[in-house]
Amino acid sequence: MLFPHVSFVLEVIGACLLLIMIIYAIQLNRRLSRLQADKAYLQKVIAGFNEATERAESSIGRLRTAALEANDALQANTKLAKELRGDLSFLIDRAESMADRLESSIGSGRAEGAGAGAQISAFRPLKGGKDTGAATSHTKAALSRALAGIR
Repeated sequence: MLFPHVSFVLEVIGACLLLIMIIYAIQLNRRLSRLQADKAYLQKVIAGFNEATERAESSIGRLRTAALEANDALQANTKLAKELRGDLSFLIDRAESMADRLESSIGSGRAEGAGAGAQISAFRPLKGGKDTGAATSHTKAALSRALAGIR
């Protein structure tokens, strides 16, 4: 044997390599255990995220339903408002034409002279705020004649 100590050197090198491998295995074991702990935490986080997603989806469905109901109610109110606007426009037009006829009737009554002054004064309340039955019946009769003239 040329080198009697070669086998000893090889054994020392093998032992060093084994020691390095043991140290590396310990580090790898620590990392794997940390990864498993992180995996459990990550599973909890994912479960929480899934639950939050499900709640959000159900909330979106309820929100969509509420929006559709509000839209239907708004459309109904808008339709009713348009109908009322048309009715009010019609009533305003009728009232304007009646006011014009009443104004022309009053104007023609004033042009007739003193008789119109007596009829207009019949519509005014008496001094002192007290009204008698005769004045009231005279006022009603004058109002009926004025309304009959408009028709």
